[in-house]
Amino acid sequence: MKNILIIFVTLLFSASAFAGVNSKKIQMVQHLRVVWHEDPAHEAYIMWTTDKYKIKSYLYYDTVPRNGDLKKYRFKNNAKTKPILYTLDVRHKAKLKKLKPDTMYYFTAVTNGKKSKEYHFKTAPVDKNKTFKILFGGDSRSDRAQRIEMNKLMSKMFQEDPNILALCHGGDYIANGLSWKQWKAWLEDHYHTATKDGRMLPIIPTRGNHELASPLFNDVFARPGGIFKRNYFRTRIAELSILTMNTNISHSGAQKRWLKKTLKKAKKDSKWIVANYHRPAWPGVKKPGRAKKHWVPLFEKYQIDMAFESDGHVLKRTVPIYKNKEDPVKGIVYVGEGGLGVKMRGPKDRWYLRGSGYNESKHHVMALEVSPKQMTYTVELPDRKIFDKMVLKRRRR
Repeated sequence: MKNILIIFVTLLFSASAFAGVNSKKIQMVQHLRVVWHEDPAHEAYIMWTTDKYKIKSYLYYDTVPRNGDLKKYRFKNNAKTKPILYTLDVRHKAKLKKLKPDTMYYFTAVTNGKKSKEYHFKTAPVDKNKTFKILFGGDSRSDRAQRIEMNKLMSKMFQEDPNILALCHGGDYIANGLSWKQWKAWLEDHYHTATKDGRMLPIIPTRGNHELASPLFNDVFARPGGIFKRNYFRTRIAELSILTMNTNISHSGAQKRWLKKTLKKAKKDSKWIVANYHRPAWPGVKKPGRAKKHWVPLFEKYQIDMAFESDGHVLKRTVPIYKNKEDPVKGIVYVGEGGLGVKMRGPKDRWYLRGSGYNESKHHVMALEVSPKQMTYTVELPDRKIFDKMVLKRRRR
């Protein structure tokens, strides 16, 4: 019955999703992006869009720039093509495997003889002594001009700091997850995160509530977590584990069992553990989500380092929380809550947002620098000011 309801809702919205789609023919490769799931040191998805289905599609790539000269690339990958639901457009997906860690890869996408310009990205390191950064942020759905401004901010950060590897997006990319027209606009705007010389910012995706149960999320991001409606997975980068969860489905059951099992593994093989999900357990505006009941006790038991939340449209940082109280030793700090292209909300006054915590109405980009001895969390505002900085030392687990 639940599946029938989901299908009905999907079909109900499909008319609006289809309206206006393909009003302009896509004459060349568009919406190029790099997507990371579980093993970004050795694997990556390169994806793009065209407007014709009966086609041949390839990705040419190498560890040195070839400036689009297809004969010079050492590697070639057949891309899988799939019609995008409710549209006449086609998604192309090339999964790259057996990549070298901490290596720049240059690539050109080709469909029916038409090719993209050459872009590049860097794979994640495995070296435990390597310092790197991951950007975090969510909610880019409703203010396109602001979204572009925030993307350009990330591009500047990326340009200035080559240690930045990827963006972990906390969800709510667009207002209607069933609208391909809105997804196309978001994908076009994502180009603004690239550097001037064409280095792309890979995306570690999270499903938000505005993505609903839309299958387009999986079309855009190569079905993270594998099975449709799952979308929870662990991303390992050297000594860091990022646990991305799905707050659109049951927080108990299979997802909770996966979380417990994965935390046990991460406790043994990772120096640093962070959680990432959309609906907050310790919100700055709304009521607590189900993560507070089902996931927070596991976060506390296995002593994760911090949690990234979205959805609230505020800039917040909690005090260290353990068993519903402030605890500077065992407490976990929760940060967020989405400011990459939405109208910001008025923050609420709550006990866990006082003292070392805060709750502000500010657009922002969060960054997490991981080094052998510590992690450093910073918040950068659109005016380039560093609003917050927090240093985390290794926990005893």
